[in-house]
Amino acid sequence: MTQSKTRGNTLVGLLATLAIIAVLSVALFYGSGAFGGEKKSSRADGKGTTVLGAAKYAAKDDVCRSNLGQVRNALQIVAMTNEDQPPADIKETKLPSEFYVCPVGGEAYEYNPADGLVKCPHPGHGKY
Repeated sequence: MTQSKTRGNTLVGLLATLAIIAVLSVALFYGSGAFGGEKKSSRADGKGTTVLGAAKYAAKDDVCRSNLGQVRNALQIVAMTNEDQPPADIKETKLPSEFYVCPVGGEAYEYNPADGLVKCPHPGHGKY
């Protein structure tokens, strides 16, 4: 009887695959700074230094954009029912309270009742 010569090769292949997966998972969870040195975030607020963290904060950025859009739409509706005058307070839109704060930093949105504009004060959200 002869044994197959590929028996040892499958163990070596399995170990090599596990080593590659381990290296990739370290790079995924700790970013490129995992192999020495500190990785800097490309965001203005410095958050999200890992791949997963960057994805998390990018999603929260999208939630902030969406919240601002909802608040702006609600302000327009209130202004239309009030003879095109913007409301004196942002809470007159009667939206849930989580719509009035940035989901990334928790800062309250800045509302100017003179012109009816609302913006997010969080670093990097100036263009929203």
